[in-house]
Amino acid sequence: MNKLFGIELIEKNGYKIPRIYFLKISHKLKWMKLNLSFYWKDVFAKYFKENDMQSKISNLKEGLDEISQEYINHFMKLFPRIGKIYLGNIWTKYDDKLNKECEKFKKTFKQPFEEILQINPYFYSNMYGLKDLPDEVLKNINGKIIADGGALNGDTALMFHHFFPDSTINAFEPLSINYNVIKTFLEKDNCNGKIVPVKKGLGIKEETIEIKFNDTEMAQITTLDNFYRESGPVGLIKLDTEGFESLIIKGGENIIKRDKPVIAAAIYHTPEDFFDLKAKLKELNPGYKFMIRRSEAVLPMADLVLIAY
Repeated sequence: MNKLFGIELIEKNGYKIPRIYFLKISHKLKWMKLNLSFYWKDVFAKYFKENDMQSKISNLKEGLDEISQEYINHFMKLFPRIGKIYLGNIWTKYDDKLNKECEKFKKTFKQPFEEILQINPYFYSNMYGLKDLPDEVLKNINGKIIADGGALNGDTALMFHHFFPDSTINAFEPLSINYNVIKTFLEKDNCNGKIVPVKKGLGIKEETIEIKFNDTEMAQITTLDNFYRESGPVGLIKLDTEGFESLIIKGGENIIKRDKPVIAAAIYHTPEDFFDLKAKLKELNPGYKFMIRRSEAVLPMADLVLIAY
């Protein structure tokens, strides 16, 4: 832009960031974001109207650390500003710290299978939000089974294999387009046989359902209880399944009671998961402790995971 003064809106991560041109020098205003968006706004707004949110928030915060409570506060602060001009930092102070760590990490990060898939380095630098777990908890996962629900293209399975090399990782992915990516990179390197793709989705019961993504295909659904009924101990269950997290937990109650695995479940798809999943998991295992962390830093109101350990 060859002007003495001007303003240009730049798209970045779903936001329009103003770039100011003054004396032919550009200045990007990181503190100003326009068009703050959240795909699941309507279902959350309905939930807010129908529930005593002061009580819901209080119950959710109970027993959580300061970082977790700040994520809740930040989410509630941003919600009424969706679709409006927002002056201020869209990230928490902890997010800023993690983003700086990720930028440093990226300088030495080598993408595995970069000709096949792109992995967000944030998964590795932040361990999908697990990095703040006590060392003894992380050590206890390694060697046990990991259930990766919503494995997508295998990016999180590869990350888990990096940190837990002795664990067998079942990568549950019902969509052929994603499942085939996992199969392709495993043909180049089978990761010591530790990543096992499973062309099924997880749910509350055994069934076959129709999934529409580009094309329509039929997908087999299984439950954690059925799949792991006669298995060794499950050490970690990761769920990012577009709002089906609570149903999957319901279909895995016996395994959760039996093995007391660490659970990392996305909670931003539905308000029921966000505000009520913690209590449901506490009923299954009264000994669980909880924290809320971010799996990756793409959208400030999304990518939040509830971790039970």
